[in-house]
Amino acid sequence: MLNATLLSNILKELPEFSSDEQFLEGDGYDAILQELLNLRSATFPLAILEGRSSGTIQLISDGPLDTFTQSVWIMCQEGRGESTHSIYEQARQLAVKVLAKLLEKHNSGTAELAEWDYQRTAYLKREGGQNTRGWELVLTFREDFSLIIEPEPVVENGGE
Repeated sequence: MLNATLLSNILKELPEFSSDEQFLEGDGYDAILQELLNLRSATFPLAILEGRSSGTIQLISDGPLDTFTQSVWIMCQEGRGESTHSIYEQARQLAVKVLAKLLEKHNSGTAELAEWDYQRTAYLKREGGQNTRGWELVLTFREDFSLIIEPEPVVENGGE
């Protein structure tokens, strides 16, 4: 599973992401849009990590499997005289670089990306405030987990 620090560390290896101010975190679509609408100053492009907010649990023979998504938004800002199409294309090319960098880290054994189902990644166009345009990469993770509830330890009073 991704976290903001890991994403920042990975993407800082790309020349487009050199500043901590280029990384944001939001808890859901509405929170991210609100954050984009309220930006006062920012260094573009931006990478925004959308936290885990839904998933599915499968009860399979090997044990329960939790499948969930996290999104990484890659946002660019449209400058005066630039076409919306060119900004979306710039953001799409950067999103592909981000995906390639994440895959490189997955293949090198980065533990947090071990359960990423990299074989398919959904993507969507996104529009935010202040002429902000870009793409959302939807990453799917699959984690094994346990449904066994451990009993609470019994504490003896010691004869009191």
